[in-house]
Amino acid sequence: SKATVSVLNCPCTHTKHTATMCTVATINNMLTSSGGRDLLMGVAQFFPVVLLPVAERTGNTALVASLQKLAAMAGDYRSVTRLTALFAMLTKGKVPTVGNSLESVSGFLSYLCMLVFFPMENLAVLAGKGVLAQGVSEERKAQFGPRCVYFWFYSLVFEQVNHITALARLSTDSSSAGQQKLRQRIKTFVSSLCWFIMAWGSMPAKGTVQLLSNPETSILRPLHLLVEKTTVQQLPVGPFAKGVCGAVATTLAIMDHN
Repeated sequence: SKATVSVLNCPCTHTKHTATMCTVATINNMLTSSGGRDLLMGVAQFFPVVLLPVAERTGNTALVASLQKLAAMAGDYRSVTRLTALFAMLTKGKVPTVGNSLESVSGFLSYLCMLVFFPMENLAVLAGKGVLAQGVSEERKAQFGPRCVYFWFYSLVFEQVNHITALARLSTDSSSAGQQKLRQRIKTFVSSLCWFIMAWGSMPAKGTVQLLSNPETSILRPLHLLVEKTTVQQLPVGPFAKGVCGAVATTLAIMDHN
């Protein structure tokens, strides 16, 4: 008979848990939410990239092509469906309040950057797939990707500040609950740091991000200049390193997914 297992916060409804029951229940629980599906697709996106060097050494070109296509397909799925997160962020209780602390301000700025990132990411995907071909110049389409990466990068910059200030605050709490929150925050910080490295490695290799095509005639010209002046050059990390970061961040997120 199958051995029963003790699993903390297992979504399985059976009185006697088994590893199989808990695994199936956990996967089902993840598939019922957009965030859970995004994480599972993250496995399909990043783990093939990590396995690519091994596949290349075998000389099996068909396997290499399959892994590349699987990663690309999962990445496209995540980019298209991630727009649902924008509506989740705008629901009641999700909008962060701004206080006087650095932790609060950095969290709110990260939130604002993500609000801009989600629609821009979808525009970048649509432009890349040729959906926005009509009436959009090649120069404009080429800027959709850098724009969304810029706001993703800075959302993570502010998120790192938020995590660091929170870690400093929690480190002074010696209670068992405080220490548990500290350990949880460290895992979240490591996951966020992995995404940060990925985002930095996806910034433009040269030049600056152009938020507007004709900034001289726009009321958003100050924001355009700010984006232009704060563009950082790409971190020199390859696809394998970014794949590892994505795999680690996704794994940590799955471990914490309820």
